[in-house]
Amino acid sequence: MNNFRHSRFFTFFALLLCLIFSVSACRTQKDTESAAAYSSSLPQSAISDSSVSSEEEPKDNGIRLNITSPEKTSVNVTEPDFTFSGTSDPVWPLTVNGQIIERGETGAFSYETVLDVGKNTFEFEHKGEKKVYTVTYRYIVINSFSPSGAQSYPSGSKVIVTVSARKGSLVKASFNGKTVTLTQEKNPPDNSEFASYNGLLTLPSDNAKDISLGKITYTATHNGKTETFTSGNITCKKNDVVVDYDPNATPTGGKYINVGSGYIAEIVQYSAETFDGNVSDASLSDGSADWSRPTNNYLPEGTLDYCSPSYIAYNDIKYVTLRAGYRVYLERKDKPYNEVTPVVKQYIGTLPDHNEITFSSIESIDSHTVMTFDCLWKAPFYFDLLEQSYKNPSNQDYSITDVTYNYVDITFCYATVFNGEITIPEDHPLFSSAKIIENKNADGTKIRDYTLRLFLKNQGGFYGWDSYYNEEGQLCFEFLEPKTVKDADNEYGTDLTGIKVLIDVGHGGTDIGAPGFDYKNHSEAIQNLNLAFKIKSELEKIGATVYMTRTDNSTSSTDTKIKMLKQLKPDYCIAVHHNSSTSANPNGFGSYYFNAFSKKASEFVYSATKSMCGEIYKKNNPKYEPFSLQWHMYFMCRVTVCPVVLTENGYISNQYDYSHITKEESNNKKAKAITLGIVNYFNSIKQ
Repeated sequence: MNNFRHSRFFTFFALLLCLIFSVSACRTQKDTESAAAYSSSLPQSAISDSSVSSEEEPKDNGIRLNITSPEKTSVNVTEPDFTFSGTSDPVWPLTVNGQIIERGETGAFSYETVLDVGKNTFEFEHKGEKKVYTVTYRYIVINSFSPSGAQSYPSGSKVIVTVSARKGSLVKASFNGKTVTLTQEKNPPDNSEFASYNGLLTLPSDNAKDISLGKITYTATHNGKTETFTSGNITCKKNDVVVDYDPNATPTGGKYINVGSGYIAEIVQYSAETFDGNVSDASLSDGSADWSRPTNNYLPEGTLDYCSPSYIAYNDIKYVTLRAGYRVYLERKDKPYNEVTPVVKQYIGTLPDHNEITFSSIESIDSHTVMTFDCLWKAPFYFDLLEQSYKNPSNQDYSITDVTYNYVDITFCYATVFNGEITIPEDHPLFSSAKIIENKNADGTKIRDYTLRLFLKNQGGFYGWDSYYNEEGQLCFEFLEPKTVKDADNEYGTDLTGIKVLIDVGHGGTDIGAPGFDYKNHSEAIQNLNLAFKIKSELEKIGATVYMTRTDNSTSSTDTKIKMLKQLKPDYCIAVHHNSSTSANPNGFGSYYFNAFSKKASEFVYSATKSMCGEIYKKNNPKYEPFSLQWHMYFMCRVTVCPVVLTENGYISNQYDYSHITKEESNNKKAKAITLGIVNYFNSIKQ
């Protein structure tokens, strides 16, 4: 009996040992397979640099999962494509709904997905920590509309109604007993499912009292689904302005528009951007009348002209039409504060029936040619750089292939007298000669204005201009003269002593720009400043005098920047930005210009960066080119004081670009490339 018990005991003990060895072997094999699978999911740099073996758990270095976009864990969107971005510990796996996410060396990631209609749930897991996000995709037809709230407009105003709706929608606006079908904009954005639709409403005119016209009803239909929204109440104000439509007040021909001769607009801002005044209802409906064009110009503070008592209203922006054939903003928002500042003041009055221009002087002051004229009154003028062709103005593409302009035309509106002769010195660095032209219609009748034509010494040899009225009330035109630079024994081979450069540091303060993967440490505003300081350092090493629109992470408004540019009168302005997209795929560098005389400056920066930074901006997606040279209507680029180049130094929303945006070595190389582009530009224009 005892022997039997011992026998059973040893048998049980042997079986237990076998079971333990079997479990241990399986666990070892499973751990080995898990470690191998985890290692294969890591970036190669993380595997090679880590001291952790495949059988050890990675050490916790304190880096946690940080999702920077979206900022909230529950969001509502109206487009199906959605991107999560953020940072994580690169040596620990990151999953979303159990799927491993690919990341860069620093742990930065972008996760793109296509949403289902309704509620979408995403669970991120990293180092044992879970974060859950819900994204609700609402399939809508109408995204926004304008006017939206209650609005009041003067009698006879033209109101452009705008609806953002899905591309291919049928969009209508019903108002005051009429229904109009809205027209889709000419150039809708490629990266959005929505487009802008515009239509024109003309309010009653000459009404003796205020009229409440009711609300605008917006209706859009797409794929069988219809949505309807209404605006606030629209009021047509009574016509309390008596305008004398004197036919002799408006010249016949040219760009002139008969707006009457009793209501005056005075420009009260430091300058006013102009838009085409002779516009058709079709151009108002498709939005093209609102385009900024390099063929228009800025008018200085103090300019006076008769104007229409009614407005053209577009996206709640009101324009005043001048008799000279321009439209100007009634008021404008100073971004990013969005404070509304008046551009013109309107009042009832009478202007002289003509203007008289007398040439006063031409002199060189601080690298600028200044021409001064006496005027009977502060009338508008036209400023044209001719002859210059543009790629496709009808689609707002004012890019140029070749710089072909040879002269500058300044047309003095309403001038019936031009006194004095303008003699250009033989050694003048900019102009070769001048000619006074009395303008006439095709039938030989006088238009009642004169043009001063200034011939350039070299084709394309123009570098910037500005205008203002001095303390004596004289009209002054300033033309930037080309600077001469010298060869030097430095890495750029050039001495930039005497060259003034302004660096416009994009965004800042409350305006962080693109958030990127880590907006607290690497937002666009912060990275713009970092790169700007490096460019400044490179330029100063070779003698340039450099200014910056901001030197810390403070808010810098549009008007502050423009005033600084006009007051400093630099030889060159470079704007530093970083790009962003709702998609994580686009990447690369962009160099942008607006005015024709900025093309060369932009081209040199583009070429130098492409040559020196090929690895930094390498092609990551077959759909996107990593280098671009483009025309664009960025506000800073539209200023005419000097050549202005706006740079987009990589996509902060792209994983590969972001890895270089946050690397000091890469930023040093970017700064050197931009500096070389600036140096090459000045070498190309030296006398």
